[in-house]
Amino acid sequence: MLSESKKKQPAWPGLSWNDDDPAASIGPGQSRPLPGVRTKMYRMVVKPINGPKIVVQLPAESKKRAQVYAENRWPGSTVSSVSLVTQ
Repeated sequence: MLSESKKKQPAWPGLSWNDDDPAASIGPGQSRPLPGVRTKMYRMVVKPINGPKIVVQLPAESKKRAQVYAENRWPGSTVSSVSLVTQ
């Protein structure tokens, strides 16, 4: 008899966010820059409430806005080590 296969868990559960979360602020200007705005790439460490620490890179207008975008994508998370990505 064949055993039923279990659903495969995503490799990076912390990299997704729930669009239905009422605390999440998703959309242009809230979780990402507005279209056409000049941005730079920022790297940061995000520690979601129920997940492991992840290192993400987000485009943003400034270091402060990069932190705001990460906090809006992952409500209640701790964002640290925000730095400009240099080539």
